[in-house]
Amino acid sequence: MFLENIKEAFASILSNKMRSLLTMLGIIIGVSSVIIITTIGGSIQSTLTATLNSMGGNMISAYVQARYPETEEEWATWTYPDMRDEDYVSQEMIDGLMEAYPDEITGIAAQNYLGSGQVKDDADADIYANVNVNGITPEYLDYMKLKIRKGRNLTSEDNKRKKRVCVVADTMVKNYFGEKNPIGEQISVATEAGVFEFVIVGVYEYNPALFGRVDVTVAEKDRSTEMMIPLQTCFKLQGKDQSGYEYFNLMVAPLADVEKATADVMSYFEEIYARNDKFNIYAYNMASDMGMINTVINVITIAVSGIAAISLIVGGVGVMNIMLVSITERTREIGVRMALGAKRRIIRMQFVIEAIVLCLIGGMIGILIGIGIGALLGQVAGFVIQNMYADYANYIIMDIHPSATAIGLSLFFSMLTGVFFGYYPANKAAKMEVIDALRYE
Repeated sequence: MFLENIKEAFASILSNKMRSLLTMLGIIIGVSSVIIITTIGGSIQSTLTATLNSMGGNMISAYVQARYPETEEEWATWTYPDMRDEDYVSQEMIDGLMEAYPDEITGIAAQNYLGSGQVKDDADADIYANVNVNGITPEYLDYMKLKIRKGRNLTSEDNKRKKRVCVVADTMVKNYFGEKNPIGEQISVATEAGVFEFVIVGVYEYNPALFGRVDVTVAEKDRSTEMMIPLQTCFKLQGKDQSGYEYFNLMVAPLADVEKATADVMSYFEEIYARNDKFNIYAYNMASDMGMINTVINVITIAVSGIAAISLIVGGVGVMNIMLVSITERTREIGVRMALGAKRRIIRMQFVIEAIVLCLIGGMIGILIGIGIGALLGQVAGFVIQNMYADYANYIIMDIHPSATAIGLSLFFSMLTGVFFGYYPANKAAKMEVIDALRYE
């Protein structure tokens, strides 16, 4: 009997194709809108998460901060304390942290700015290169996702022995050395802190997306690029000659829980700095910020989806209207079926199933349209990124996909709409008197 009712429902829908399509229009619009909106919301979340993780979103940032006063009386006389050598985070502390949590922390990426300067050729004044000199740890290039094109990266030994070596950008090499191999070449850099000489040991691939957009108003040969030297060498040249870190990033293992790793880092340093009455360590990660962003996106998505779902109510009213018209047109048919012994519940089920089938077909069409438009929007977004933000294209990981949950809920609510708005017309049909139905013209 159930299959017979489904067949009759399809026959009734096919016999009035245009009317059925117009009836389903509200359902189609409502469901497709929900699918599009949830696809956009979910895709923004996954794209942001994947992109930030690829750009260091699974890093832990940490720094030494002063212990602030807890009372107003203390604030009145408090001044920010000067840092002593023992207040910095030492390499021994980092090594101890990595030994304590080998499955979570894999290295430290730290950087210190020495100053801007210019590399000059004494023999030819027209040959020069502007650079920003930064002291780094060996892991910093991995942290910045920079690729070595020639030579090698800086090493822990370079850092430990405070060597006068450097890694420069390929664009700097192109403008300054031309076709000459720069590896092993000695260069002289004039900075605010003085004139220093370094030996080039590596060349990295420069990407403006990682250092800020290029100022096209400045000629290419006059643009500054980043020149990397060992961090301890930088400290020595600045006259600090310190061995510790004030600001640093900890690299987290790919499979490790960033939140747990952050809590472990805080716990580790709290124990070490418990005897330091002036400074402590604060650590944080982007995952917590992403959690807040995702929450906001979820709220907006749900709110807008709710507004779009109002179309389902409009569509449901249309279904009820058409079902009432259909029942009026088929009054004699209902009377004949009841005269032949069809029970009222059978008549009711017939028209409820017809309403459900009508809404489910509209829901499935809406889902297909929503998925199609979502995929089209993904292609448009990819085209825009590739053509308008080409410098960032390699670092934006697009992840466009429809929400399986939204698809399932859309089908469920489509069916629920059929039941809810189809029951009244079906019940009206079931309550007809046989004689009145047979006499209906």
